[in-house]
Amino acid sequence: MKKWIFSVLACALLAAQSEACGLRVLTEDLPPHQVVKNHQVVAGSAYLQVEAILRSAGLPCRTEVLPWARSFELARSQPNTLIYSLARLPAREHLFIWLAPLINADYRYFSADHTVIEQIQQGKSPQDFIAVAVAVAGSVMDSTLQQLGFVPDQNLILVKDVNAQWKMLQINRAQLTLAFEPDFQSLTDLKVRQTQFFASRQVVRQIQLYLAAHPQTDPMLLELLKTAAAQQALKSMPVNVSKQ
Repeated sequence: MKKWIFSVLACALLAAQSEACGLRVLTEDLPPHQVVKNHQVVAGSAYLQVEAILRSAGLPCRTEVLPWARSFELARSQPNTLIYSLARLPAREHLFIWLAPLINADYRYFSADHTVIEQIQQGKSPQDFIAVAVAVAGSVMDSTLQQLGFVPDQNLILVKDVNAQWKMLQINRAQLTLAFEPDFQSLTDLKVRQTQFFASRQVVRQIQLYLAAHPQTDPMLLELLKTAAAQQALKSMPVNVSKQ
């Protein structure tokens, strides 16, 4: 009962903050860039960048944490919605206003079985010898593995978040995933945190992840966000100090 009351109050608080902010801000659990505790983002490099942009824009917004496929669909279909950290891909270019780059992500193959990675290092194509791969539904990992020949409900398991993704590897329900290395100690499952995962040396994809907005977002709010993002970018630029 208490848990239900807490959930109702949390939803009411988020709704009130969203109304005050004028925007709905969505993300997923993605350590180390978005670290979630008790269904709230509390830390992470991307989270801190987005918080700084919102604060500079004078927008008292709070991030909602949802499964990635749900966040993506809402951000794609609902005006006045922001989403992070979203891979900027050619097929998505016209779907969003791209406000600020947050992360340069190197995606590699990972497995809990070192022999899987060894075979990939030897040049073998993973879809030829992997029984099952796993990815977060709707993610760039999902689309890339499908492009490589993996098929949902056949040899590709689609899960709701990164915690489930790594759990599938840990219990050997899947033998391979595509990811950038997370902060394993921020994942929820103790056995996952204690598992050794192996990564391929080669980078399969290198992608920038962004803060993005629905294209029909209020133009005044977009201008505030663009100005704030530009200011934050200037603050983060390295300062060259020449010796006199």
